Amino acid sequence: MPGKRIFLSAGELSGDIHGGHLIRALRAERDDLEFAAIGGDNMHHAGARLIFHIRDTSFMGLTEVLKHLPFLRRMWRQTLRFIEEYRPQLVILIDYPGFNLRLARALTQRGIPVVYYICPKVWAWHQARVRQLQHYTKEVICILPFEVPWLRKRHVHATYVGNPLLDQPVFQTGYVPPRLALAKAGQPLVGLFPGSRPEEVERHINLLVHCVDRLRADFPELQAVVAGAPGIAAVHLQKRFPQAWLTWLEGSNYAIMANADVLIMASGTATLEATLIGTPYVVIYRVAFLTYLLGRVLIKVRFISLANLVAGYAGVAELIQQSATVENITRETRKILRNKSYNQSLRHFLHDIQRQMGKSGASARAARIALRYLKD
Repeated sequence: MPGKRIFLSAGELSGDIHGGHLIRALRAERDDLEFAAIGGDNMHHAGARLIFHIRDTSFMGLTEVLKHLPFLRRMWRQTLRFIEEYRPQLVILIDYPGFNLRLARALTQRGIPVVYYICPKVWAWHQARVRQLQHYTKEVICILPFEVPWLRKRHVHATYVGNPLLDQPVFQTGYVPPRLALAKAGQPLVGLFPGSRPEEVERHINLLVHCVDRLRADFPELQAVVAGAPGIAAVHLQKRFPQAWLTWLEGSNYAIMANADVLIMASGTATLEATLIGTPYVVIYRVAFLTYLLGRVLIKVRFISLANLVAGYAGVAELIQQSATVENITRETRKILRNKSYNQSLRHFLHDIQRQMGKSGASARAARIALRYLKD
């Protein structure tokens, strides 16, 4: 007897990671499922057949989207054609709202049940999109605690399942992360997280390296390590920045976070991971000028970092656009390294956010909710 078919759509790295965990959780619930997806290596290794890979679908900002419009149109047509041939009994959409919300409408019109996992940030910007969640999803499965009351107030069926990051071994009690022997004993180690997309890395990496160079005037033995994301050409970047005090590591994000004394991070999922590990950090972000102007008009929240959004106040420093200068970032990072009471207050703040995020098991809970809508 043929298995039940589920299609998943995740256009970026963080969605691919969560999608991989969700597929494994779905398989644990039922052994008669097969999967096809827009996703990446995590979803592929979990057993999904990929029709598009995230290395081709992850764009940052308005200008990048406009530049890739011909590809996005082709991706849209081919996705619908595939779904009509594949005929899934359930579709799970993971973040990536520009594409996925449009897909939700098309699928609902075709009678295919749609569950949204990892709520798109409609509470932050483009709030009119919440109507699409109302009309074209059976349920929205949320991983941030403040999303559910916001959505329910707007008549969206939403459930909080906890955060799937908590399912990672590194966040379990008693886990000891691998040690990185990159700094001399007693000397600071700075972790640099320029982002997961090529455009982000290009905008941030020069800024971050210059900040560390400034910090070394106060800490001559200071070392820095760059967290490389999959698909980023680290060899090319290493040639541009050959400093002996700078190390490049891919696939070691948690080890970097756990071993570093302070982190300088582009806004994104990595900041929540650092929050759960408990290492103090500074949040930065730069985008194209046109994207920034559009964001000023559309974005409706006071903060961009997830820890501050959960807390409702600025517990960690956010240095955005024109505020993200070498001077400002260096000053905030130096304060974390030098001021013990400030460092300790940041750690207390991060611990409080950890408590609010709940317990592990989010992927399993999300799988059980999604399977309620699997069409016979």
